[in-house]
Amino acid sequence: MGKEIVLYRTFDSAVEANIVKDVLETNGVPCFLSNEIFSSVLPLTHSTVGAIRLNIFAEDVAKADTILSTTTLPEEEA
Repeated sequence: MGKEIVLYRTFDSAVEANIVKDVLETNGVPCFLSNEIFSSVLPLTHSTVGAIRLNIFAEDVAKADTILSTTTLPEEEA
């Protein structure tokens, strides 16, 4: 049986989603974004329908939590 893929986080911003994705991948956590095209064509802020989704393997959730809790991410400009 294959590894279970889970929804790890959602984002309203493609920039923020890609930064977090890059941080995780750089630290050895395979992940991918989904819903990027839909959110850019039909931006629905603060909506689970239009949110960009970061997906990872279930077995990597604890590692991703540790990485992101110890990494300072840049602030998105308003």
